[in-house]
Amino acid sequence: MIFFTADQHMGHENIIEYTNRPFTGVGKMEQTIIARYRKVITAEDTVYFLGDLSIKSSSHRAHLDWILEQLPGTKILILGNHDKFHPFTYVDAGFQSVHTTLDIGEFVLVHDPVTCLVAKDRKWLCGHIHTLFKMNRTGNVLNVGVDQWEFFPVSLEEVRREFDETS
Repeated sequence: MIFFTADQHMGHENIIEYTNRPFTGVGKMEQTIIARYRKVITAEDTVYFLGDLSIKSSSHRAHLDWILEQLPGTKILILGNHDKFHPFTYVDAGFQSVHTTLDIGEFVLVHDPVTCLVAKDRKWLCGHIHTLFKMNRTGNVLNVGVDQWEFFPVSLEEVRREFDETS
């Protein structure tokens, strides 16, 4: 199966307050996000990460490795504004490939939805905006960030259902 997710912000203590996440600390947040991911994702699945998996800087490579070791499936990264490592570092850590945007036919994947203003006739998946919206007003941009999906990855079927309900 195919899944999408964004904006985990692993290691980012302040994101709990910024987005009103229901966690008492970054450790609990990471445990919950990893557990919910593992509840739905298997080794046979492909997961597109639409940015901001980790807030850690390049001096915290071990933390990135630890996170990715916990997460099964084929992982593809769309870089976010907090993804500070060199793209090859993400590949070395476990991502199959790394992109700034990715057109997968049915959808275009980006981190920051401002790009979506370019082609309003396309369906876009994004992260970056946390709790600002789940689906934009024009119905062509869906936020797949964990803050909108109870900290679970969202399946391709759920994404299609969201677009069908707004069209």
